[in-house]
Amino acid sequence: MTAIVPDLRVTLDLSALTGTWKNTNAASKDVVVLDIKADGHELQITANGWISASAHAYSADGFESRQALAFNATFEHRDFEIRLQANIKAGVLVIAFLTRFHDDSGRSNTFVREFYYRSAP
Repeated sequence: MTAIVPDLRVTLDLSALTGTWKNTNAASKDVVVLDIKADGHELQITANGWISASAHAYSADGFESRQALAFNATFEHRDFEIRLQANIKAGVLVIAFLTRFHDDSGRSNTFVREFYYRSAP
């Protein structure tokens, strides 16, 4: 007997995440601007205009949703790694940044949570 397995692949609409996002904290010393673009089924993220990474989008509204409202990404650098976990909540992009240093600077790993609004085109 052969089991029938449904095809659960879903193409997500990435439009809620794409665009330019600005930090709500004007005094932030971390990521001030994020540019997010769709690239097929993935996102391309550029932070502060100089460091970029691919991101994987996720539905945050359940298995049936076609709207991508969350993503994760990792920025790799010679001296550090930054992992991002992000989601849209009430129109605000909330991002947790987990930075791990692997140089000999003695800096402590950090966790920062920042909030972003979509910049007008």
